[in-house]
Amino acid sequence: MNDALESPTLETALTRALPIFRQRRDASLADGDFQERQQALARRRAAGVDRLPELVEQFRASAEAVGATVHMARTAEDARRIIGEISAERGAKLAVKSKSMAAEEVDLNPHLESQGIEVVETDLGEWIIQLAGEHPSHLLAPALHKTREQIAELFSHASGQDLSPDDLDKLVAVAREQLRQSFIDADVGISGVNIAIADSGTLVILSNEGNGRLVTTLPPVHIALMGIDKIVPTLDDATEILKMLAPSATGQKMSVYVSFITGPSRSADIELSLTIGVHGPKELHIVLLDNGRWEMRDDPRFREALQCIRCGACANVCPPFQVVGGHVFGHVYSGPIGLVVTKFHHGMEHAADPQSLCVSCNACETICPVGIPLARQILDLRRQKVSEQGLPWTKRKAIETLSQPAQLDRLTRLAGTVASPFVNQDGSLSKDLLRFIPGLWSQAGWRNLPAPTRRPFRDRLKDLDKPNEQRLIDGSQATGTRVAYFPGCITDRLYPSIGEAAVRVLQASGCQVFFPPEQSCCGLPAVNAGDEALAIKMFKQTIEALESQDADYILSTSASCAVSMVQDFPHFLSDEPDWLARAQGLASRVIDFVTFMERVAKLPAGALASPETPKLTYHDSCQSHNCLRLHSEQRRLLQDVVGCNLVEMKESSACCGFGGSFSFDHPKVAERVVRRKLEHIDETSAGVLVTDNPGCILHLRGAAQASGRPIRVAHLAEIMADRLSQ
Repeated sequence: MNDALESPTLETALTRALPIFRQRRDASLADGDFQERQQALARRRAAGVDRLPELVEQFRASAEAVGATVHMARTAEDARRIIGEISAERGAKLAVKSKSMAAEEVDLNPHLESQGIEVVETDLGEWIIQLAGEHPSHLLAPALHKTREQIAELFSHASGQDLSPDDLDKLVAVAREQLRQSFIDADVGISGVNIAIADSGTLVILSNEGNGRLVTTLPPVHIALMGIDKIVPTLDDATEILKMLAPSATGQKMSVYVSFITGPSRSADIELSLTIGVHGPKELHIVLLDNGRWEMRDDPRFREALQCIRCGACANVCPPFQVVGGHVFGHVYSGPIGLVVTKFHHGMEHAADPQSLCVSCNACETICPVGIPLARQILDLRRQKVSEQGLPWTKRKAIETLSQPAQLDRLTRLAGTVASPFVNQDGSLSKDLLRFIPGLWSQAGWRNLPAPTRRPFRDRLKDLDKPNEQRLIDGSQATGTRVAYFPGCITDRLYPSIGEAAVRVLQASGCQVFFPPEQSCCGLPAVNAGDEALAIKMFKQTIEALESQDADYILSTSASCAVSMVQDFPHFLSDEPDWLARAQGLASRVIDFVTFMERVAKLPAGALASPETPKLTYHDSCQSHNCLRLHSEQRRLLQDVVGCNLVEMKESSACCGFGGSFSFDHPKVAERVVRRKLEHIDETSAGVLVTDNPGCILHLRGAAQASGRPIRVAHLAEIMADRLSQ
């Protein structure tokens, strides 16, 4: 990872490419019905996975009926052996390949080369990687991590010419010239497969370059290597995938070349076959690869990963991927989907370290065209890793402390007292203290850390039941609503002013607000760490503390806590029916602050307006945007209800890089992510940054303070509470 972080070119390459992918994808799917199409394709793909054993046999029979030879490869070794034997039996000396992640998965090229067969990658990106002696860093764009300057240097060396990195047409022309003869001389053409149709035995191969068709038509033997998960029932299923694959992958309506190959060519004259439009060489061999896919299908936690159509969109929106690239964020398969499938294809030893780079922002699931719950699956993978290998001692002890409410209370109060002489004017801890605290010194210099308070929120609002003397907000629809307030650890122990502001706003909205004193940490830190036992312990503590409350809603100003109670509690407790029912009962009453104010209180426009219209910008927290699907609600509250001048920043919903313990585990990555966020904030010239999640506030406020930026970072509740006293 250090090599990636210290690379003088990687950040440039990733910053050039990934935003363009995202922008093109968003533009191509801007018709507004993405979620509906996503759900429809997810159902179709899930039905195919359910029928997969039947479809494999149907495809095999159909393909053989039209003249193809189908081979079954249980392991990567089997696939290498089969392809090697086919090539050797035909005396092959040169094999040309089109892009194939399955070939990378089984490490095919070294095996063929060990048999004396020259392998030439003909996809432009794959050829770049081959020249560099590397592996792909992205499912879609293998050479994504290379700058054009590096590519020009590689091409100059291969061609003996002095090529300019700014002459892109010339670079492509050189590649074409270098590769052209290989197509003509090749004995074998090897391709991947995007989709296989069971009822006809047809292969569907997509490409934006002509090499795919040349590889599959010019050599006398075509070998197609594909995972069994690529098989779909009918042409209609294939068509629905095509409608989503190119837009999600490259932002195109359709790939430039979409080839349907059904059996080998019946013509011995290849030139004639091309002239009359018949595709395919004289022999077609199809290798169906398992390599862990049946195991994946049999595991209900990871079964949905087989629905993947390999568009690469999940990597394009992943914040850590944009910092470290695919060679760190994955193994052969990179990005979020790579973290999941690597365990099945190559073993937990190759998945264990990369999975720690996931910030659980859920952006990958939101953008996935088949709705794979990748964030949840990565956490389930993390649980497996921790159950096998355990946690580092310091992290284990920290989570154990969070799981013991009485001990947590004592230690945080003591910390507040001890730290009080070392608190800066902005409320952050002095670096003179941080240097003596193991694990925190890595934060110094790029992020200030908040000092623990000596008086937590729970001490400040013991008299909540006394009559409310502040003004009431006209038009509130929440009058008389009973609200049990759950602030979350960060608000309770670090930022009690957020909780005070939230209570003021709720009371001014006519709510009866009370604080269940038995509450403590909800368990989310244990979830993110992968400690299942402690997570379940903390879930049960939270349920017991909150379920008996006579409240219409259990409200949290921490979107992360609210999402955890709604989503994680039932998921982790699914094997315990009694606790599952209790978790679901609690979840039915849990609500976040934004949703409550917008959909329950329904404050009218101008309810908190004043002559002042401060200029501010908004950061959408990951849980609000990606899990709760909130976006317009916060903006209406700020613009219409409060009357602020809201200026949108670029990538407002991109993760800030906090990720709970992520920013402590990978501080250099977190620093890169938050630096980009701060640059976007700067571009708005806003004096106030607003969000709805205390974790984001800790991260963004600390980074802004450390960089000397004079910007206020506040919770939405604080902005609304400010108007109550005006």
